[in-house]
Amino acid sequence: MRSFAILAVCAVLLLASAAPAFADFYKWVDGDGKEFYTNDKEKIPAEYRGSAAPVEVRDDRVSVGTVSPAAGSAQPVKVSEHKDKYGRGEEYWRKRAENLRRQIREKQDDYDVIVRQDRNDERKAGKRSSRTKSKKSSASSRDKKKNSLEKKIARLKHELEVELPEEARKADAYPGWLRD
Repeated sequence: MRSFAILAVCAVLLLASAAPAFADFYKWVDGDGKEFYTNDKEKIPAEYRGSAAPVEVRDDRVSVGTVSPAAGSAQPVKVSEHKDKYGRGEEYWRKRAENLRRQIREKQDDYDVIVRQDRNDERKAGKRSSRTKSKKSSASSRDKKKNSLEKKIARLKHELEVELPEEARKADAYPGWLRD
């Protein structure tokens, strides 16, 4: 009899622990009319605690998507690829962003070569006290190239970081498509 009671208590505890546990969620509206939600009543500002209302958690409000084949079917589920409002997909936007990144790398490499040439000339000039006229003109030419490359790099970075994301936003493309 005693073992039956212990077995019954264990069964009740097992069933109670297997029941789904839902946290209480609360909603409140601030003075500006913005809605806020939390599952920790302590995080509700003191002035809004009195007006905070519990939110009913219902599974029918959550949508993960519909599955067309039967649950036991071996057919793969086809998920339609998101396209922007002009019909362009992820590949288009990734290629555009990667093309800009490639151009920036190429211009930066060219710039780095010129900077190294300047450093080499400075080291050589330190060894010699006088510079020839041809070295001065080549340094001036390099300065012009450096300035030109700096402007091109800045323009490309602006296009990659500002213009392309704005164009993608207007076209309803996912922002993640532009990231590395």
